[in-house]
Amino acid sequence: MKQIAIVYFSRNGSTRQAASFLAERTGGQLVELETEKRTGFLRSGYQAKKKKAAALKGDPWESVRESGVLVLGTPVWAANGTPAMNSFIKGADLTGKRVYLFTVQADPETRSAGTIHSYFKELILDAGGQPAGTLALHGAPPGKTAPAGAFDRLLEAWEIC
Repeated sequence: MKQIAIVYFSRNGSTRQAASFLAERTGGQLVELETEKRTGFLRSGYQAKKKKAAALKGDPWESVRESGVLVLGTPVWAANGTPAMNSFIKGADLTGKRVYLFTVQADPETRSAGTIHSYFKELILDAGGQPAGTLALHGAPPGKTAPAGAFDRLLEAWEIC
């Protein structure tokens, strides 16, 4: 099996919880995206809506250079992915990598997931990656963390690789 990296951004812990579960399940390496500057709730939503990028700390791209499979995880803000994930994908060389994506959102019906997943699939293709699968998860209201184990059943059933 190719080396797996789980790359995620989490503000309040729900996406981190899902990423940690996947790392345990797959033996994958966890890579947390951290932004240089933390923005407030309204500004973050605005930046997400405008599909802005955020300056990232460190070099997460180097951390996944040898990985053949990436699992990307991001919360949904204002019916869009986060600026941190936009930055990561736009700065990545995903050539030859199979890329899975999961999103965590407050909406229990995950209505915007299809649009968000399509947007990220295009970014992944532009970066040379091979979109391999997506999963939409219902998390918790903004500013809250999903209860422990909230995603386990869906993540266990998700076929990766």
